[in-house]
Amino acid sequence: MWRLVEYVGACVAPAALLVAADKAVRWWVAPRTPKHTPRAPASRDIARLSSDLTRLYAELDVLRDSKAAARVHRLRATTLAYDDVLESCCTALQVRDGLPPREWTSVERLEVEATLEEAGLRW
Repeated sequence: MWRLVEYVGACVAPAALLVAADKAVRWWVAPRTPKHTPRAPASRDIARLSSDLTRLYAELDVLRDSKAAARVHRLRATTLAYDDVLESCCTALQVRDGLPPREWTSVERLEVEATLEEAGLRW
């Protein structure tokens, strides 16, 4: 029985030692940021957001008429980017009331655009 305990100890001890050393190194190297201060996302200038909307809207028009390879994927990616910029504009202009949840349909996207235009954004 004693040999079995020695064998298990010989097998488990090196693994436990390596795990403890790994945790110690991660603790030592980890950045020392306070846990109580959440990092706020960087806000973007409304003029930059407006120009991004203009550029993405023009790109969507080109992609809708395009016959290029992977057109559907490019159209989807550009639409999602456009939606992200629309949402950033809503945040920048503090227009959060009545916004539909993400994965907008075409009608919901038009409603968000109209809401932004009512708030004074032009693109």
